[in-house]
Amino acid sequence: MLSTDDLLLIAALARSGKPAPAAAGLNVHLATVYRRLKELEQEAGAPLFQRLGGQYVPTPLGSELVRAAMGVEANLAEARRQLAGGEQRLAGRITLTTPDSLVPLVSTLLPPVRRKHAGICFDLVVSNTFADMARYEAEVAIRPTRAPPETLVGQRAGAFRYAIYVKSGTREDLPWIALDDSLSAIPAARWLAAHVAEEEIVLRVNSMWAAAQAAAAGLGRALLPDYLHRSFDLDRQGDFIGALESEVWLLIHPDLRRTPRIQAFMDLAAGRLRAQLKA
Repeated sequence: MLSTDDLLLIAALARSGKPAPAAAGLNVHLATVYRRLKELEQEAGAPLFQRLGGQYVPTPLGSELVRAAMGVEANLAEARRQLAGGEQRLAGRITLTTPDSLVPLVSTLLPPVRRKHAGICFDLVVSNTFADMARYEAEVAIRPTRAPPETLVGQRAGAFRYAIYVKSGTREDLPWIALDDSLSAIPAARWLAAHVAEEEIVLRVNSMWAAAQAAAAGLGRALLPDYLHRSFDLDRQGDFIGALESEVWLLIHPDLRRTPRIQAFMDLAAGRLRAQLKA
């Protein structure tokens, strides 16, 4: 008999294509994913996934189960949102997601909320990828973007700019700290790809925070958002790059608009975040 957990495992494995991220997304041990998949395939009498080029690809039978699993997952997420949306208490946990570069700013938003609403606690998911709010991976997303998804609602907290930064006091030309393929979709990565030759790159990172740390250590120069450099001993080189100006948004799923704890956080956080970005 298939359980809900089995279907969620199948959906997670189909979405990620690999057992390790599926296990992380389900918050279970990797061995559990391997063991339960083996048991499911034994029960079915046929493989549910093919192993192709390091990816787990659903078989025809697996594809049928994936469709069913996605439906169950969507229904569970809808039920959670409806439950949260009907909550009237100014208490409970709020799951926030934000990229590492915004953690210093986001962290300062939490104490004022706690001082005013001591019953609210937080889970902070630091990720450079956009959480699937429809699947309830997070309740509030605080993201740098010029084009927030149309499926979400929220507030624009302010704008920020990019510039090149080096360790304070540095005068000589330095090699570049660039972003790796995991961040290739963001405008800063595209700017670096267009303006920096491969032989000029001394380090590639998958994190803006890591780029800032490496620059502050004197390894090279990094293209960074202006709000991030305040956390490090860095000087700006040259002017701001106008083409890279972007925005920070606080975003939620529409079903959570009337949830008191979510609204209380949004009301306090938006203004404080806006003031920090202007500083």
